[in-house]
Amino acid sequence: MYPEPLRRAWIDMAEWSKVSDILDEIRGLESVLDVSLISRGGMYVMGDPPSGVHQETYAAMAAIIMGAAETTSSELKDTMYNIIMCLAERNLVLANVGSRYMIAIAVLPDSDVGTVMNKANENISALQKSL
Repeated sequence: MYPEPLRRAWIDMAEWSKVSDILDEIRGLESVLDVSLISRGGMYVMGDPPSGVHQETYAAMAAIIMGAAETTSSELKDTMYNIIMCLAERNLVLANVGSRYMIAIAVLPDSDVGTVMNKANENISALQKSL
């Protein structure tokens, strides 16, 4: 039998592999361009940020946007589900994945973001359980 720290590392690696598989499932959805898992503190964790961006900057700014939106929804005494940024070349959806992580999903600009997120929500729930 492996010592406790080694067993815990093994489990963690298995869990991260599962997280990677879930991100791949989201990436495989119709209209999805790329997917990134980001810590709520703004650190890039895994996935595939848009090509040509600095992943550290992308992750940090996404976390700042999420924090600002949560503060705004709190001031409005309402619940925030997702943030949708409509850009020229993509729509970017930011969504919570538990209390420690968030996900950034870029979709084609002419796609129905609601439909994509309805399909992705099952995977996001699976991510929350894995993390």
